[in-house]
Amino acid sequence: MAKLRINTRLAVYILLLVTALGLLLYLRHQSKHSASAPLPLVERDYPEIRREGTLRLLAAYGNGGEVQGGQLTGAIYELAKQLERKSGLRVEVLLENRWDEALRRLSAGTADLIARPMTHTSSVDTTRYMLFAEKTSGPIYLVQRRADSAHRITRQVQLAGRSLTLPKSSPLTLFIEHLGEEIGDSLSIHIDTLYATEQHAMQVAAGKIPYTVCTSEEAARLSKLLPALDCSLPLSYSVRTAWLMRRTSPALRDSLIVWGVTR
Repeated sequence: MAKLRINTRLAVYILLLVTALGLLLYLRHQSKHSASAPLPLVERDYPEIRREGTLRLLAAYGNGGEVQGGQLTGAIYELAKQLERKSGLRVEVLLENRWDEALRRLSAGTADLIARPMTHTSSVDTTRYMLFAEKTSGPIYLVQRRADSAHRITRQVQLAGRSLTLPKSSPLTLFIEHLGEEIGDSLSIHIDTLYATEQHAMQVAAGKIPYTVCTSEEAARLSKLLPALDCSLPLSYSVRTAWLMRRTSPALRDSLIVWGVTR
């Protein structure tokens, strides 16, 4: 009788274990399926925006959008003021560093324009989204500390075996990967899902990370903002970048062009 009770108990444990494993596999499958499924794309264009009365621009902290002394400043806020004067709409600025969340907001219609640069080669579904305000910028620059002579880079080939930190979905990632191929040696890229370029530059200046990269416009601003930085070594010739909109907003795109939106 005791043996029967033990066998019954063992059978119950095995059944619970199998059930738990089955549930775990099911949840993992559902998670992978939901992660790979495309975001629903709302039908929101200029007529819907005009009826609501609000146009929403999304940028990253330090990438056109800044908060200084409790005041909102930066190029994205100047653009918002320009659009309010010309369109008669209320223009709201959103700051978001996470690229996945930026795309989710654009798809859901809680943002209408991602005003942060991305390259033509970035992995974005151009059947769902369209590029806007395309621009050819100057070179990409290496960001490093002036005082760190032990790790100071003066030529591109010296980056072999080094690690650079970049924001997730940075438009510069592919260029850095190609740079590793050009110098013929490994070049490690650490992708940070939380911070944007300016925060990475601050971390470099503080000695927390060795290197990051930036555009020519960012190099000029960061050099003034953080004198401890050296942003003088170019890593490329030029980069063609653009902002991002929904494919379902062609009338908004035409309106932005009429209002003279440029970068």
